Amino acid sequence: MGVVYFLVGVLTATAIAFLFSKRSTREIQRALTNESSVTKSNTRDSFVQLFEILDFLETGVVVADNNTNHKFRNKAAIAMTGIRYVDILIDQAVDEMIRQVEHEGTGSRILEAVAGTTRFLQIRGHNLNNECILVTVEDITAKSRIETVQTDFVANLSHELKTPIGAVAALADSLVGETETEVVWRLAERIVSESHRMARIVDALLDLSRIEFSGTEDWTQVDLAPVLVEVVSTNQHAAKRQGIGLSLTGASQLNVLGDRSQLVSGFSNLVDNAIKYSEPGGIVSVSSSIVGDEVVVAITDYGIGISKQHQDRIFERFYRVDKARSRATGGTGLGLSIVRHIVLEHGGTIEVVSEEGVGSTFTIRLPQVLPELTNVLPSKTGALI
Repeated sequence: MGVVYFLVGVLTATAIAFLFSKRSTREIQRALTNESSVTKSNTRDSFVQLFEILDFLETGVVVADNNTNHKFRNKAAIAMTGIRYVDILIDQAVDEMIRQVEHEGTGSRILEAVAGTTRFLQIRGHNLNNECILVTVEDITAKSRIETVQTDFVANLSHELKTPIGAVAALADSLVGETETEVVWRLAERIVSESHRMARIVDALLDLSRIEFSGTEDWTQVDLAPVLVEVVSTNQHAAKRQGIGLSLTGASQLNVLGDRSQLVSGFSNLVDNAIKYSEPGGIVSVSSSIVGDEVVVAITDYGIGISKQHQDRIFERFYRVDKARSRATGGTGLGLSIVRHIVLEHGGTIEVVSEEGVGSTFTIRLPQVLPELTNVLPSKTGALI
């Protein structure tokens, strides 16, 4: 690169001297000598300044000089190379890329480095005017995971919608030409049921999308006590219809910072699930308390429970422990995923303790905030039966 800049500088100086000056040959040579020294100095300064700028990049940059075989690395590249196993793999991949570019002029590959955790790195190389070789190393692990999640999401969504759409088509086809009133009513009810199921899936997806992309600008202080009262009251009818008792106990003032509608949606999903997976005659209890600087809410049921092999995956989108029962109850497989997003968005945690045939307890912990009013009401206990 220095040679190129030097020649450009020399030619520029010669043209200027020839066209605009009537100085002697000795003066022109003196001008060329001065210009070359300035050009070299400027080139070195520019090179140093360039690498100072490259140090601010998160992408690793390696420049290999074809003449001296020296390698220059920015800070990101230095951090990616070293003595660790993964570092050695990256070093080897960079050297291989340099050799490939020497013969082909360009190159690109994705390195999958496995050492405890798997990392994906995009390595690209270019030959710059046969003066040097530029290699970039970009960590695309997060991008790869997002793309995998998106691909799985689309596949799962297509599968989930395909079933009710296919059912509606088959039922509608059976309905054509049917004259028996009882059969027509039965088929029509099934079509309505499958249509509602598709609507629930779409609504759940819209809720999830709003939660994922909503900001915190409009958050306010929310007292969870009336939120829980609203959730229990809303689900009271469904609980009675299934012969299940629904109770609420806890503190009277549970202040958190957040979006009230999202919190109502999150707790309602948990209570709704607890009711669906409880047996007639059972009880679902919602309790709340303040532990240290956290507001703790627990939803407990004494239903079918969740086996240990499923507990780590129940918060995944479209994951259902009992698919047959979920379809029978109208579950979309998105409820717990929505709950998890809401809790994490509000800076909290959610955990589940469950045993098959015994029941489950979902515990949510959210950061407590100081109430706007200075007089904090004492805790009390009540119940909604």
